[in-house]
Amino acid sequence: MRLHFISRLALLTTGTFLVIATQEGVWAGTTLKWMFVAGGAIALVIAAADGLLESFEQRQLDLLTAILGAWMVLEPFVLAQGDMKWWSFGTAVALTVVSALGLIIHEWSTERVVHELRVTHHEEARREAYEPTEVTM
Repeated sequence: MRLHFISRLALLTTGTFLVIATQEGVWAGTTLKWMFVAGGAIALVIAAADGLLESFEQRQLDLLTAILGAWMVLEPFVLAQGDMKWWSFGTAVALTVVSALGLIIHEWSTERVVHELRVTHHEEARREAYEPTEVTM
C-alpha cells in the first residue's frame, strides 16, 4: 500500500530530524521537550492508522511504534532535564530504526514483488508488440 510506504517514510523523516535535534545545542530545554511531544503524537497517529493493515510484521512494528510514540509523549514530563538529551537520542534512533525496518519489510512484501512483475511483464509485452519482425532468408 502506498499509504503505508508514505507513513513509514514520514516516520523515518521525523525520527531522523529528532536524532539531529537532540545533538544540536540550539534546541535544548523546553523546545526539545515539545518537539518530542509532537513527534510522539505523530508516531501514535501513524501507528494507529497503519495498524489496520493485514501484514502481521507491519502490525508488530506499528505496536512498537505506538509504544515509542507514547514514551516520546511522556518522556519530557517524566525525566529530569539532564537525562533528557540521551534518552531522547536513544528514542529517536529507535523510531528511525523501526521506520526503516518497516520500509524494508514493505519493499520485500509480495505485494511489491507482484507489482514489479506485473509492470515488467507489461513493458516486455509492449516492447514485443512494437518491435518489427525480422525476416530471415
